[in-house]
Amino acid sequence: MSYSQPFSKGLFTTLVMLSFSAALFGCSNNQPDVVETQETVPATATPIPTPAPDRAVLAAPADLSSIELTKAQSLIAELAAGSGLEFETRSEIFANEITSDIKIIVFLEQPDNLGSLAANAPGTQFVAISSKNWTPPANGSIILKNEDHVAFLSGYLSALLAPNFRVGALLVSENTQFNQAFNNGVSYYCGHCAAVIYPLNRYPVISHQPANSPPANWQAAFNEINTNKINVLFLPGDAASAELGTYLTGMDVAVIGNQAPPEELRSRWVATISSDGLSPLREIWDNLLEGQGGKVVSANLKISEVNFISVADGLVWLSQGKMDLLNKVITLLRKDQIYPYSVIQ
Repeated sequence: MSYSQPFSKGLFTTLVMLSFSAALFGCSNNQPDVVETQETVPATATPIPTPAPDRAVLAAPADLSSIELTKAQSLIAELAAGSGLEFETRSEIFANEITSDIKIIVFLEQPDNLGSLAANAPGTQFVAISSKNWTPPANGSIILKNEDHVAFLSGYLSALLAPNFRVGALLVSENTQFNQAFNNGVSYYCGHCAAVIYPLNRYPVISHQPANSPPANWQAAFNEINTNKINVLFLPGDAASAELGTYLTGMDVAVIGNQAPPEELRSRWVATISSDGLSPLREIWDNLLEGQGGKVVSANLKISEVNFISVADGLVWLSQGKMDLLNKVITLLRKDQIYPYSVIQ
């Protein structure tokens, strides 16, 4: 009896099982290694503080009218916003408050210490609307209000509007330069200004009265010059009063002044001429931003309270053509190409 066959089968089975186990073990060793990853947390950025914007400051006196203050604030706020500047208004400002971020300060009235303020803050541009003849430093600018320009233009406008050149004026005796400027403004328009129909007078016809004269004196003065027939009367603020306004309302005359009309006289008021120190800021603003000062600029002249007034000799009114002539004279005055104390140019 042979035992070889059963032994061979058992051995074969054992070998197959060993081979299979080895294969499984080898497969398990070929699995890829697992790599653990760690999440990276970004570092928190440190915020950089934003510097405060530079500023433009309006210094307006506390007693300024609300209308004038609103006009000034509106214009300067607009200019500041267009230049990337913050805007603020103060009634006063002291030297130790003028820091390096204040680039422009506009004073609606020239302070007595403007020179020292400018010297202590050379990086700031100072602008003052003023009636003083003052030479500004390199970082200062003056917008000069010249009332004699107002007088000259008032004379020119009176002659321009008056039918037959019939211009009259009530003037304060002490204001000699102002009065001369008015008279020259009339002559600048019409020379000898002689009426061509009766009464054949030369104009202007002017009465001079002392300062602070009572309304009755001014009324008598008007009656005297009106014997020559006045169609347009120039009435400056230092001669005006409610009583005189009431009296003139009943007269055949149109009135021009350098101030807002008295309520009693609105029905006869044809125009107001005044200095405008604000609008030249537009002209010099870019220079101020560039640190260029040291200039004196003439104030503008503005016409307001314009009305149509009828008088016996015709209609007194400021047409567009007449306004164009007026604007040319304003330009010449501002450029110092008209000398208001003489009509010889």
